This record gives sequence, C-alpha cells and structure tokens, in this order.
Amino acid sequence: MFSFTEKDLDAVALLNPATANNNAVDVQSAVTKAHHVRSEYLHDLVGSAVSGLFNRYKDYSAKQKAMAQLGAMSNLELSDLGVTRSNIRHAVMGDTPAQTPLITYFSKAIVSVVKGLEGWRRRRSGYAQLMAMDARQLSDIGLTRGDIASAMTYGRGLANDNLVAVNGNNGRKVS
Repeated sequence: MFSFTEKDLDAVALLNPATANNNAVDVQSAVTKAHHVRSEYLHDLVGSAVSGLFNRYKDYSAKQKAMAQLGAMSNLELSDLGVTRSNIRHAVMGDTPAQTPLITYFSKAIVSVVKGLEGWRRRRSGYAQLMAMDARQLSDIGLTRGDIASAMTYGRGLANDNLVAVNGNNGRKVS
C-alpha cells in the first residue's frame, strides 16, 4: 500500500490538472445558431400572418365585386340565377338566409291557386262540351250522360273499348 503526503498530492495536481468535462463547448457558435433559429421562426410567423391577411383581403375584394355585379343585374336576371335581391349577400357569402323570404311563400301559393283554377276551368269547359253532345255522340266515345260528371271529376274517361270504368272504381273492368 502506498501512502502519499499532502506535498506529493499537490505536486501531482500541479503537473496534470484534472478536468471534470473534456467536451469543449463553443458558446459563440451556440448563441449564433440560437439567433438564427429564432430569426427563421419569427420570419415564418410574420410571413404566414401577412399572407393570411393578404388572402383574406383578396377574398373580401372578390366577394365585394361579386355583390356589386349582382346588384347591377335586373330582377329578371337575378330570378334566372335563383337569387332575390334581398339574398344577394347570402348567395355571395355562401351562407343561407335565416328565413325563407315571405315572397317565396306567396309565389308558391299563387302558383298553386293558378294551377287549381286552370284545372277547374279545363274541367268546366270539358263538362260543357260533353253536355252539349247528344246521346249518340256520347255513346261513340263510350259515355252516357250520367258518366259525364264522373269522367270530369276523376279525369279518366272510358275508351271505346270500355275496359276501364269511368266512375273511379279503382280500375275494375266493366262486366
């Protein structure tokens, strides 16, 4: 076993000093790299924010132009596109209006009334024409005077072969 005195230990320490970490760190290059990474991140962040704002402005400008063009159209041209003047903004922005315009309900009601009146007028005219015929003419088309009202109500008359009953008995053949 060896024993060293304090003087020997000090002499050994002065000859070859011990280092705890032999890895050399270049602090200046690490700081430079950190600055570079931070600069790239900020550049990308600001660039994406600016491009996002630019894209939003382009989109807003295009929508304003479209609304101006639709506003310059006549009501007839707008109806061909299926847009009312009050729904131009909704059509351009892509959202749906909160409510269906009242004019839509009125127009549907008017169309159904007009169709009903047209059918009624057609049936009335047909009834009058059939009532003006004599019995021989009615028998030529397969009707009797009693079948006229039924033929006009159900919209199906008898053909000359008398295969379908006029009185609307669900297509049963006449015996």
